[in-house]
Amino acid sequence: MKREIRNRSWLSPHDSIAVALSGGVGSIVCLLLLHKLFARRRDITLCAIYIYEGIDSFRDPKDVRSIAEQIGVPCITRTFKEAYGMTVDQYAAHQENICVWCDTKRQLLIDLVAQEHNITKIAYGYHLEDFSSAVVTGIVKGDPSSLLYGDTRIDAKHIAPLCLVPKKEVLLYSDITTMIQCPYAKQSVNDGITEILDQYAKRHPSVHHAIVGLSHRISSQYVENGKKLQKGHLQELSLPL
Repeated sequence: MKREIRNRSWLSPHDSIAVALSGGVGSIVCLLLLHKLFARRRDITLCAIYIYEGIDSFRDPKDVRSIAEQIGVPCITRTFKEAYGMTVDQYAAHQENICVWCDTKRQLLIDLVAQEHNITKIAYGYHLEDFSSAVVTGIVKGDPSSLLYGDTRIDAKHIAPLCLVPKKEVLLYSDITTMIQCPYAKQSVNDGITEILDQYAKRHPSVHHAIVGLSHRISSQYVENGKKLQKGHLQELSLPL
């Protein structure tokens, strides 16, 4: 994690970091490790942002906020209800594409909170398998630019310190044996891709590293060749077969 932060120049002195705390294992571990690394730094501040989507019997907001409070990290909380006038459960009762809507609205709200509080970096708990699934899902959806970008939510401001850490190691560090899944996740294309890749990885453990490594190499070659990164322009890159 430290090496990835250093290699990508993700953090700088005087940064104000917010961890997008979902209550999932990845975001919890990301918060704990960043606190461990930077708690004594006077030039870097750390907080958490928790967005409550309004999904009954999924996660208790009090439990999520207490994770940050236990280590003395401020937690900024917002809800879908106050921001958009409806919860995910209410939206799901009448609409489809629940995951796309929820993910988009959650990201918009996180960015809004970050802007309000002058936060310079937003950290996510995405692990290795999250990134490999994002790459393959993009290709399945007909967007080959995912080979260039991996998870398109990651950029200079939005970082993922655990991006090369396997899910199994994240679970081991957290001492939690399973990840609780959102009840709507089964409707997502990404969930099906993740399941297929996890099954394949049981026979070929390096598959996730290979996919993420391929995306990184293509992206690096594209930049080195002086090409401008634009979605839909992957055809300009000649790849050896």
